[in-house]
Amino acid sequence: MKKFDLKEHNQKYIVFAKNAARGMYPTKKSALVGSRVGIVLGILFSVIGGCGLILKCIWGMGGFLAGVLMIISNAFNLKRIGGE
Repeated sequence: MKKFDLKEHNQKYIVFAKNAARGMYPTKKSALVGSRVGIVLGILFSVIGGCGLILKCIWGMGGFLAGVLMIISNAFNLKRIGGE
């Protein structure tokens, strides 16, 4: 059984964090897919939250705001990485 080396473990995740900061991870393809899924979920949250607002439910405003913020965040990410 291999002995756990803390320095090796930490170095692995430091390199991972540096690659993420430079934009090398995740790959462009997986970032595009993730942003598109995020936009679809944001639309879903917005619609459900809108229905909650119409029915005068307290969670409606939270769902609607979460959906709108998800759409905005993922749209900025798509623009940043060069998606549609």
